[in-house]
Amino acid sequence: MKAIGIGLVLLLGGCAGLESADPASPYYAYSTGWMVQLNRPLTIPADAATVRLQYGHIVPRNSVQEHDPFCVVELDTVRAEPQTLQPGRFEVWRVTRSVSPITAAVKSPLIKTRHGDDDGDPSFLYFITEFCLRDANQPNLRGMRCAWNQMAPGNRALMRHLALDEIRQALGGWMTLIPPKERI
Repeated sequence: MKAIGIGLVLLLGGCAGLESADPASPYYAYSTGWMVQLNRPLTIPADAATVRLQYGHIVPRNSVQEHDPFCVVELDTVRAEPQTLQPGRFEVWRVTRSVSPITAAVKSPLIKTRHGDDDGDPSFLYFITEFCLRDANQPNLRGMRCAWNQMAPGNRALMRHLALDEIRQALGGWMTLIPPKERI
């Protein structure tokens, strides 16, 4: 029964009919013309192509509180040295939403479960909003994904994408999402 419910959520998550004109809605339909403003240099660590922002701070990969909104800024290339994304305005050329289930299928012989076998339900259910970004001066910039884990305790009743304000809170003062009418 639980698997059927999750399947329905995944199916509905991809429906275009859920789009909303209300920016407060988690199904807000981003129009063309959005920009992302990087307000200060953002350094991606050595041997990585991503950096995570949560609660308005840079957060190490293993320290993200996945039950709360977070964003991952991504470059095209992993390099041995740190890479710095310079401040500027980036064109948002596409916004997509997806739902990604991940099942913790690896069982450890060191961990015993109370209920016997794993039921196969996802351990993580990420509702992801992806912003494809472009900047002619920084062609290595790929985009930004903002998400949260809906299978975390307390989130299971929500089952929705992040609202614009939640994404803005995750980004804090690092990045600003600029609607088309505010660009001038």
